[in-house]
Amino acid sequence: MPYVRSRPLAPPMIEVLNAAPATMRRPLALIDGRAYAGTWLYVRISRSETRGRKRRIIKHDPPLVETATQLFVVRDDGVIFGAGGMRPMEELGLEVALPEAPHLSRTWSTAGVEAYRTGERPDPAEVFSRVADVVGHFVDFDRSLADQRTMAEMVACYVLATWFLDAFHVIGYLWPNGERGSGKTVLLHTVAEMAYLGHVVLAGGSYASLRDLAEYGATLAFDDAENLAEAHRSDADKRALLLAGNRRGSTVTMKEQGPGKERRTRHVNAFCPRLFSAIQAPDNVLSSRSIVIPLVRTTDRRLANIDPLDHEAWPHERRPLIDDLWALAHLPELRAYERAVSEKARLAGRTLEPWRAILAVALWLDEQDEEEGTLRRSAVEAEDETDEEREEGDEETGLWERMEALSVAYQRERAGLETGNLTVLVIQALCCCAVNAGDDSGSEGELFPASFVCTTEEVTMFAVALAREYGGDVERITNRRVGQAMGRMRLEKAPRPGGKGSRRWRVTRGDLERWMAAYGVALSALVREDGW
Repeated sequence: MPYVRSRPLAPPMIEVLNAAPATMRRPLALIDGRAYAGTWLYVRISRSETRGRKRRIIKHDPPLVETATQLFVVRDDGVIFGAGGMRPMEELGLEVALPEAPHLSRTWSTAGVEAYRTGERPDPAEVFSRVADVVGHFVDFDRSLADQRTMAEMVACYVLATWFLDAFHVIGYLWPNGERGSGKTVLLHTVAEMAYLGHVVLAGGSYASLRDLAEYGATLAFDDAENLAEAHRSDADKRALLLAGNRRGSTVTMKEQGPGKERRTRHVNAFCPRLFSAIQAPDNVLSSRSIVIPLVRTTDRRLANIDPLDHEAWPHERRPLIDDLWALAHLPELRAYERAVSEKARLAGRTLEPWRAILAVALWLDEQDEEEGTLRRSAVEAEDETDEEREEGDEETGLWERMEALSVAYQRERAGLETGNLTVLVIQALCCCAVNAGDDSGSEGELFPASFVCTTEEVTMFAVALAREYGGDVERITNRRVGQAMGRMRLEKAPRPGGKGSRRWRVTRGDLERWMAAYGVALSALVREDGW
């Protein structure tokens, strides 16, 4: 190539842009209202000419042939960009920053891409039913939150939500919980085999690998996550990555080596779905982001001996199912359904957040399935039906109704499943104090008195009793910690007789109802056959 040694290079032309250029940083992305999927396909490259020494052209007859994987980007209208595709990558109109290929068992296959290019589109309700079939085929939900099919549908909604991650602003975690042999690991592997870029990670997995997977939005399933449940025993960097990632825009900063010797700050996108399996319940922070799924050891020999990693044992072929999940190009639609959930759901605030993506998928599927009706079944088939559904008798319920009812019913069990949440225990203990005070208040028609006074010691006593009944750790429930929790709740302090004794608090009915609504505490969770 000719060059001129006597003069300097021409200065570059610099143009100031109004905004950062649109960049595809995840293999499945929603950008400017359109969905894009990146996949790595095998290609055969034939070269009839190459360059040798001194840039001389060497001809080959027969041509040199090599096989490699190459990145292609599929737009939601079926156009394929990339060398050998329908259009060159330069015409995509996006910058593509996908430096590493995921495991090819998780990516879109050549057959699936070709079918999508020719206009084939899977039926969302049929794909969902297959996912639910697979979940129910491998996992026994006996004595869990609901009946077998409802639980399989709930997990299937979560699986689909991982493929629509870019449409959501928040996503919850699933936390299978139970003794050894209860099927926690089986549930993790079942979900990871169908979820978007699903990957089962042992607790000892390196921070660097987790960081790169999270940046791609992969579904991370942490097996035996006992250490992660306790802040003082877990790796600080790893825990920061975990806790930061349930909201869109969450990033983790890190230092890395730049092109030279200098170190630069990198902002890692940590927003991705996560699952944890552990014998113990999540701590106070993780529990607010998680849906705890209780599991018990199965007595079904088939379920006890079947393995989700044996793809021949699946009720549906895995590869066509994964291709159909990639082909669900409905990312732009799901944002509207996430907003609709905020208006339709009975839960609110932090109690709704772990369920928001699941409910959005259920609402979307119900509308996709209005004509077929394959996702509807009799209300009497659901073990967790609400009082309203019981009154309706045999009227059919849709997927949305079943999932929304499950999200509400879950709140009745939260205290027993999330024993690390001291605030919830304090609210429940205050309910017990209020009922005791109401017995002597003379108020009629109200379970709680208009206001009552209780001591920190009384609240601690009830909190310890509740935690002991739930099987929680009672050693951490002390007067000091309970008093601090009530102080953070901004409850009114009442004067102590003579200025001595346990701290006294004045609690109004409005205070108690407000905190019960904010944390989703249900009175039915406190009522036993022998009373409160």
